[in-house]
Amino acid sequence: MILRTMKILVIVMATFSCVELVAQDPQLSQFYAAPLYLNPALTGNIQQDRLILNYRTQWVGLPHGYDTYAVSYDHRAALANSGYGLMVMHDQAGSHGLSFTNIAANYSYEARINNQQAIRAGLRMGYTMRSYDPSNFLFADQVIRDNAANSIESNLLERTSYLDISTGGLYFDEHFWVGISLNHLNRPKQSLLLSGDARLPIRTSIHTGYRFPVKGKGSHRGGSTITIATHYKSQGKWDQLDIGAYLDHDRIIAGVWYRGLPGIKKYEPGYPNDDAAVFLVGFVADEQWQIVYSYDVTISWLTPSTGGAHEVSLTYEWPRKSKRRKARIVPCPKF
Repeated sequence: MILRTMKILVIVMATFSCVELVAQDPQLSQFYAAPLYLNPALTGNIQQDRLILNYRTQWVGLPHGYDTYAVSYDHRAALANSGYGLMVMHDQAGSHGLSFTNIAANYSYEARINNQQAIRAGLRMGYTMRSYDPSNFLFADQVIRDNAANSIESNLLERTSYLDISTGGLYFDEHFWVGISLNHLNRPKQSLLLSGDARLPIRTSIHTGYRFPVKGKGSHRGGSTITIATHYKSQGKWDQLDIGAYLDHDRIIAGVWYRGLPGIKKYEPGYPNDDAAVFLVGFVADEQWQIVYSYDVTISWLTPSTGGAHEVSLTYEWPRKSKRRKARIVPCPKF
């Protein structure tokens, strides 16, 4: 009985230590298909209104993996050189129901350098609710009290909430862009322990890319373009790099990515910073609907037995673009 109780205590303490010390934000392989999450400066980087749905399920080969859902809407106010947007994201991780829901409002402003170049700045104000399911835990006091249904542990919070502030900037021209976003600037308290003071680490995202035509004038006009892009992410002691390219031909999108920092950083001896190879395919319907699917092949020490990760994004832009000539819009990064 004593040995079993000690094991339970160790599990509980380890679980809540992870909640306090190494909690990290969800990541999306299709990062440019979630522009309001990637960088608030990308809010309204289109000519039309836009609605985006994102879904990711990770480690499907293991019980109780990770599921992420997101929905966003943004609007370009051309006369004000501004973009407005709303985003809701829900993430659930592991068998203990650790989850969070974030509701955020985005604003961006665009300043032209000339007809080919511009800079954008953005701000995101969010409110996050984080919780876990206590019914999936077995605490030491429950065992001592003949497997009581509920714990009398008084230092645990089933849920917490906090204000979350992020900002970002972007430079781009007709072919090249580079942006940076800083998330959790206010370092909100996220601890699920009553006496805890765990602060959410600032997450830095640096993203850049270059798009060039390989046939004709470009995609959706009988031509083709190739986009090369990178995305570096850092939060606390964790960092990672996505690098890859995708082809946009007529109505078809296809790409491949690599995630990791091999040869640059190791978390410990014999543990290289390799994560996944990502394969992507998508279809654009009438320049309004777009659906993209990607699959992450695990190449880390976790092995392919995790089942990798599936991700789907669905984008709808409206109204239909007019054939009448519009004011020149500097192209922005997006799938």
